[in-house]
Amino acid sequence: MSLYDRHSINGITEFLNSNSILVLYIMKDKEQTISSEISEIKDAVKSQNHKIDRITEKINDEIKHARDEFSKHIEEAEKDRDRKMKEIKYIGVEFEPTDVKKGEEEVNTALKAGFEPIRDFQTPKGIVMVLGLWGDRKRTN
Repeated sequence: MSLYDRHSINGITEFLNSNSILVLYIMKDKEQTISSEISEIKDAVKSQNHKIDRITEKINDEIKHARDEFSKHIEEAEKDRDRKMKEIKYIGVEFEPTDVKKGEEEVNTALKAGFEPIRDFQTPKGIVMVLGLWGDRKRTN
C-alpha cells in the first residue's frame, strides 16, 4: 500500500468520523423534534377523547330520556286500549249572560260524574262540549 493510499484512507476515516458526529447530532435533534410532536399529538388526542366522551354521555342521556318517555307513552296507550267509552254527552254552552250559567253547571255536573272532555266546537252562540264517560273494557257494566 502506498503512502498516498494510506493518506487517503486516513483522510476518509477522519472525514467519516467528523461527519458521523454531525450526523448523530442531526439525528438526535430530529429525534427530539419527533418526540415533541408525538407528545403534542398525544395531548390533542387525549383532549379529543374527553370531548368525545362528554358527547357520548350526552347522547346516552338523551337516548335514555327518549326511551323513558316512549315507555310512558306505550303504558298510556295500553291503558287507553283497556278503556272503552260507555257514554257520550254533548253539552251546549251559550255565551248569553242568562244562559252561560246553565251550560256551565251542566258541564261541571258531567265532570263530577266522571265524564272527560273529548272536544269542543265553536258555534255562533257559544260552544258545544263533547264529553265521554269511560269504563274498563273488560267489565261489561
